Amino acid sequence: MALTKIQGKGIDDIDVSVAGELEVSSATSDTTDKRAFFVTGHYTNSEEDAAGVILQSVNGDNLVDIGGGTAAYNAVTKVRFYTAANATTTTGTEKMRVTNTGVGIGVTSIDKAFIAKEDSGSAGYCFEFINDGNNADRYGGIVQCGTDDASGTNYLFVFRDGDGTSQGYITFSGGTVTYGAFTAHHPCILPNADNTNGYPYGTLLETTSISYTQKGGADTERGILYNVQKTQSANSKAVLGAYGGSMVNGPDQETNMHQALVLGDGHILCNNAGGNIAVGDGICSSATAGIGQKATANPSMIIGIAQEAVTFSGSETKLVPVQYGLQQFIPWS
Repeated sequence: MALTKIQGKGIDDIDVSVAGELEVSSATSDTTDKRAFFVTGHYTNSEEDAAGVILQSVNGDNLVDIGGGTAAYNAVTKVRFYTAANATTTTGTEKMRVTNTGVGIGVTSIDKAFIAKEDSGSAGYCFEFINDGNNADRYGGIVQCGTDDASGTNYLFVFRDGDGTSQGYITFSGGTVTYGAFTAHHPCILPNADNTNGYPYGTLLETTSISYTQKGGADTERGILYNVQKTQSANSKAVLGAYGGSMVNGPDQETNMHQALVLGDGHILCNNAGGNIAVGDGICSSATAGIGQKATANPSMIIGIAQEAVTFSGSETKLVPVQYGLQQFIPWS
């Protein structure tokens, strides 16, 4: 009975080889379009069958249509892909789903063209794109969005933390790209004795020497690494930035790598060596290791400009909000 139904749908030939190969074709004549339809009956008997896979060999193309492609059958509403960790697992785990709204990996609710979610229980990345070929013409990616004339504020990327709270954006408008909130850092190497614990956020750092990142056992041309320590004197000309955090055992498995914050928003630990701090005052290093102060010398080598007035009651240290930036500075009179 099943064979009669298939023939009724226009199947001209069915062949099963001794190797287990199943060949289904709507025709056998040479230079003729050939098709095979794998479908199932619809939930409602009066409806057309539901399409599964349609195989076609036509002039110039060999095609596989999954879930639709012909008016003879109802298209599917979901295509689901299951996998398992071994060969003896029943059902498996859904890893990808395609619906009329988009494609989802690791999700079942899809409200965008593409969503991927990973929660494997171990460290690692959610995705990786590789354009190999050892040539500068292998580009990374393109994001096209927003208004056609770039007017208004157009959002290229939104960055969120683990519970979905926004942390920053990359936007563009009128020919410029904007990054915010923004703090830039230089990679730096601490003395071995300080590597494990690092320094408190906002500690001032000064350069002791320069080294370079390695490629193929040799120095790269531009990959500067700063060997640093806490600032050791007042108004240090070697000041580099403020300590931001450790990158030890990060994605690149660095054994000694930290952040020196050098541009954008941030804070510097300061004391009262130069007096109370007003908005617009420059911040340089003090005589206390790693601690900043209001710049009073003319000129001063500053690493930030205060964005908030700070009053000291004694010898305490306070985090002072600043706009980072290394420069020679003449204090306000």
